[in-house]
Amino acid sequence: MHRVPAAIKMIALALIILLLLNIQTIPLLSAMLAAVILIAITAHLPVKTVFVLMLYPSLFLVILFFSITGITVAAVLIIILRVFAITGAVVVFFLTTSYPAIFSILSRFLPGFMIAALFFTYRSIFIISDSLNNIRTMFHLRGGINYRHPAATLSRLGTALGHFLVHSIEMSQRISDALKVRGFKNRIYHLGDKNG
Repeated sequence: MHRVPAAIKMIALALIILLLLNIQTIPLLSAMLAAVILIAITAHLPVKTVFVLMLYPSLFLVILFFSITGITVAAVLIIILRVFAITGAVVVFFLTTSYPAIFSILSRFLPGFMIAALFFTYRSIFIISDSLNNIRTMFHLRGGINYRHPAATLSRLGTALGHFLVHSIEMSQRISDALKVRGFKNRIYHLGDKNG
């Protein structure tokens, strides 16, 4: 998987997503999810990391299920399997493909400012992940959630949210400043860029 050209992996990912969006049966979706997990294992990816990243949409799934009335168990299973399979495929793609190769391909048919926006979005995911890990540790050290003292818990949650916002903005500003020092002008250059 790591040696497959990024363009081929990107086409394969698009086809897999289209296929998963059109499959309506639980056995086929289960088989696709199992295939994605098998690919992750054979690619020697850290299984724990893959599973943790695959679980990120869980919160949105819970909100979705609570907002829909009269949904069947079969429909719930289909949605869960589809979302986890698509997420798993995307995770495998990003963990086996270098981001310069991804942006190099995207720059062939997308304008420079969109590539820059996608790059900053990509980087912000890691900034947010790092901030959330720090907040979780801080929240745990300060007592975590205590149902007997809701006021103190809300105070800690407010402090955690404030820390999260400040840390994220600070890290984004550092990245922006570092790129400006290196000559960044709203365009991501890469090896093989004819205009670079």
